[in-house]
Amino acid sequence: MMNRNFLSTLLLASALSTGVATPLYAQSIEELKAQLEMLSKRIEELEKKQAAAPQGKVAEIKKAGPALTLATDDGLFEFKLRGRLYADAGWAHDNDDAMNVAGTELRAARIGIEGKAWGKIGYRFEADFAGNTTTVNDAFITYPTSFGKVTVGNFKTPNSLEEQTSSRFVTFIERGAFTDAFNLARQLGVSLSNGGDNWTFKAAVFRGSVSDTADEQGTTLAGRVTYGGKFDNGAWMLGGSVRYQEASEGAQYRYRQRTYHHLSDRLLATGFITDEDFMYGLEAAAQMGAFHASAEWASLSAKDGGSAARNATFSGGYVEAGWFITGESRPLKLSSGVWDRAAVNSPIHKGGVGAWEVAAKYDIIDLTDNGVFGGEMDTIVIGLNWYLNRHARVMANYSHSTIDDAFDVAANGADGENSADTFGLRFQIDW
Repeated sequence: MMNRNFLSTLLLASALSTGVATPLYAQSIEELKAQLEMLSKRIEELEKKQAAAPQGKVAEIKKAGPALTLATDDGLFEFKLRGRLYADAGWAHDNDDAMNVAGTELRAARIGIEGKAWGKIGYRFEADFAGNTTTVNDAFITYPTSFGKVTVGNFKTPNSLEEQTSSRFVTFIERGAFTDAFNLARQLGVSLSNGGDNWTFKAAVFRGSVSDTADEQGTTLAGRVTYGGKFDNGAWMLGGSVRYQEASEGAQYRYRQRTYHHLSDRLLATGFITDEDFMYGLEAAAQMGAFHASAEWASLSAKDGGSAARNATFSGGYVEAGWFITGESRPLKLSSGVWDRAAVNSPIHKGGVGAWEVAAKYDIIDLTDNGVFGGEMDTIVIGLNWYLNRHARVMANYSHSTIDDAFDVAANGADGENSADTFGLRFQIDW
């Protein structure tokens, strides 16, 4: 409520200033008393009006966590600070002695905001400062319609279970090799998505990306569907996706992949061989108590200069499984078609041991076909994850890869064969 003494002082000052406009001696004591009574009544009226006015909160804390969400009490506005930090270390060596890596990197250093404006309009903006550069990641606006949610801006093409699952929640430091080799990434576009408790649908069209400055930008069409169900202490899900893309004017696509760590070299690679490709993928996932497993397969057809005689078809996929020694679970979020954040029964900040998970993965990628010798790579990955709490974890991965038919990569020698071992550590926190 407005301070009465403060109001009185202001109004009294106003009265005195009025008195200064005429000679003080021209006013009698009775006239001054009358003015003071009038001012007192005016103060009482103002206080009554203020007391009758709504006194709602300007904002409230909607939910707590590493970052707080602020929301107006009328539900029209919401604001949340979001971000993540990944500090990685890696070692990699190949049998041909062309790669000897021992280094560190800040793999992710993201900060952003998300929320809603005027009730229905949603937004998210996130930038990454890793590598001492600035990269725009998610930057989009959403709006619900009777047909589904419309999203406009910079976001991932709707493909692949692992690609759609946030890197905060994936089991291993790196995703499946095909997701990088087939250039799954964020682009600028518009999408329509819908779903229910156990199914999702999303279709999108894109035109270029935030780094594409071509006068005639390329076009990408993509879509994904998932369907699943729940059973006692678990859930399952099946899905599929497609993507067609045409490069920007004067540009072409190439396909390449590192051994299993971001700091390692690319020992598989094709040249710039096409300006148009088509990809489809299939996916499956299941969670049963402390055990979880998933598998994906993707095939990509690349047109070489429009000549049907040189069309190349590449493929890749993986099978992985994990088990929480301490009894937690990795939940499937069927309403979004992705893996969700793992719970931690006994976090270390409460005197517990955190959550411990062991996992294994078999990954394949084939970039050799019809005269293109980008190489074939089979990789076995073993992982150990320690979740300190729901938002922080330490990851350790060891991988062994065998490479064949990689004649287009000089590092593999004249026989096109090689093998490589990597070891990676990640220290991760998100909010």
